[in-house]
Amino acid sequence: MASTEEMFDEMLNDTESFFIPSDKATTPKSDFAPNVAGEFLGHMQDATTRDVSWEKDGKKFKAVVYNYQFVIDSKNAVNSYKLNNGDNVAGEKYVGRTYRSNGVFRFLEAKEGEDHVSNPEGNKSYLWFCQTLGITIPRKVIKIKGQDVEVQVLPMLTEADINGKPAMAVIGKGKPYKNKEGQERTPYEVKYVKKWEEGVKKDADVPF
Repeated sequence: MASTEEMFDEMLNDTESFFIPSDKATTPKSDFAPNVAGEFLGHMQDATTRDVSWEKDGKKFKAVVYNYQFVIDSKNAVNSYKLNNGDNVAGEKYVGRTYRSNGVFRFLEAKEGEDHVSNPEGNKSYLWFCQTLGITIPRKVIKIKGQDVEVQVLPMLTEADINGKPAMAVIGKGKPYKNKEGQERTPYEVKYVKKWEEGVKKDADVPF
């Protein structure tokens, strides 16, 4: 009868594969915190802007789109989140995680000779974004179709106005897409941000 060592040597020459437990400690997969919808405390960074134009219902629009990365701060440890299976996940498990914004549109007014149309009603999200950043929005009266109308004058933000600013981000599922392997993925993104009253701005040279 063959010894245990001889049987093992014969098996190694076969086409089977084997597993021998390691002495090294491993982190269980259950320790990973899955993405979840909710409100998170953090800071905005890596802000970018781009000009876009498009047509809808025979009308042409122009806007500046603001995007940024949102990094979850250590103060988020005060929160907790409930998963679909009923489990609770501590907010500290999301510290350092980064989410991309879904874009904030600033619709541009049409000047004389330009072929796009104005869309001041569409600037509501941009107004809220400016207020979240602590930007003062002045008011003034202008004439529209012969009538005096009070309007809020929206500023043109720069990347420096956004980077490092604290906020409470409302994060949820974005639009599904297919990766290179043809598999459908649904990313989580920042839907919008609200003011984090106790938040403190982070300097650009301080790591997140």
